[in-house]
Amino acid sequence: MRLEEARRDHYRRLAKVHGYKSRAAYKLLEIDNSFHILKRGMKVIDLGSYPGGWLQVASGKVGNNGLVIGVDIRRVEYKADNVICIESSIEDESLLTKLDGILRGKADVILSDVSPNLSGIWSLDHARQIHLSRRVITIAEDMLKKDGSAVLKVFDGDMFKEFLNDVKKRFSRVHIHKPNASRKESSELYLICIGHRINDHSVYE
Repeated sequence: MRLEEARRDHYRRLAKVHGYKSRAAYKLLEIDNSFHILKRGMKVIDLGSYPGGWLQVASGKVGNNGLVIGVDIRRVEYKADNVICIESSIEDESLLTKLDGILRGKADVILSDVSPNLSGIWSLDHARQIHLSRRVITIAEDMLKKDGSAVLKVFDGDMFKEFLNDVKKRFSRVHIHKPNASRKESSELYLICIGHRINDHSVYE
């Protein structure tokens, strides 16, 4: 067994032992252990939440007084007192209204593990993923509070640098991170975005 296969199997086994719905849970756990994004009592939006691994992590981190809203085009089979799931595309224009109706305010954190249905054509998959990530940023402009944080999955490639520069205009600090639970050969990276600059459109120009 190759080292990379052994590592994937390791995280799959851990997920099974600890009851997580996917090994992706360990990506968020590692990110939060490093950057301390999630805190008790927070309101969190988890975009691209299927199958629910990140929901589980976020739910545990924010506790009973917090709230986690999961959004995915696929139905997520996960229930907890502090979790609400919305079955919707992030590109659905009615999503903002639904989120606002639940939050009645702004979120402290937006998480995005969004990925397109992969075609196997890298340039197309990369372009689609960046397009979805831009939609996440649009949602954040409306739903994320001032000085809030975001964790965004992105695919590295030709369009990444321009997207990164746009994200940096919207947050005070942006860190690029690749968790150990990510496949080594994968192009996925995570942007850890801290200090949302709300209602300061001059920085977007």
